[in-house]
Amino acid sequence: MEFERDIKLGIIGCGNMGEAIAKGVVASGSIYSGNLYLYDHLTEKSSFVSGSLSANVANSSEELINSCNAILFAVKPQDAKELLREVSHLLNSSKLVISIAAGISIEKIKKILDVDVRVARVMPNMGALENQSMSALSFDSEVIDQDKRLVTQIFKSIGDVIEIEERLMDAVTAVSGSGPAYFFYLTEMLEKCAVEMGIGEDRARHLAFKTALGSAILLRDSGYNAESLRKRVTSKGGTTEAAFKVFEDRRLDGIIRDGIKAAEKRSRELSDGDK
Repeated sequence: MEFERDIKLGIIGCGNMGEAIAKGVVASGSIYSGNLYLYDHLTEKSSFVSGSLSANVANSSEELINSCNAILFAVKPQDAKELLREVSHLLNSSKLVISIAAGISIEKIKKILDVDVRVARVMPNMGALENQSMSALSFDSEVIDQDKRLVTQIFKSIGDVIEIEERLMDAVTAVSGSGPAYFFYLTEMLEKCAVEMGIGEDRARHLAFKTALGSAILLRDSGYNAESLRKRVTSKGGTTEAAFKVFEDRRLDGIIRDGIKAAEKRSRELSDGDK
């Protein structure tokens, strides 16, 4: 789907996420490459990303902001606040600010900027690197319908999107923002256990990876939810049941819940202040 020709999108930060979004919007036709501006303080990064897209490389964040009507901040949360302060004088009501910085609320962004500006907050995840992100969107009350369509289209170009109330963003951060790491950890443990039981590293990696991939595809395509599929694999008196008896005895479900709640709490702490 092609978007309005007068939209000029600037992406500040050309790390993994910034690069994925830049490639996604151009490949999907959401933003024309000539209307995409990139800036990174490491100039080789923005030049590298631009090279395959024929996008514009800005020489500074100031040049990028002055050239664009939508600015996506794709920098690390610890860098985002200082950057927002540095560029606040360049922003005004004609600009849409899009932030993917974890733990920085719309209210805090507007307080830092201290200018009349429209703000969208988005929590994508690492799946963006393969156009398989799950992105949650929240919007400032001043955001207009055209802004919402634009932000939705940008993040649909790298996966799926849902719109949520911002008060739920800490929970989203804990579940889908951090979520890929939980699945990587389980796959890592499968691989390590396979090696410990005598399976060579290459075969162990293949076994763990293919098991994870096949399970994800089955969950997507089978029409069954995760609980139903788990029960279908867990035959009475079988090997899977033996594993789950240990998981239940050790309260694995409680450990996982506690970990996810700790991630939510930390996200809330980051939102509340510089801790």
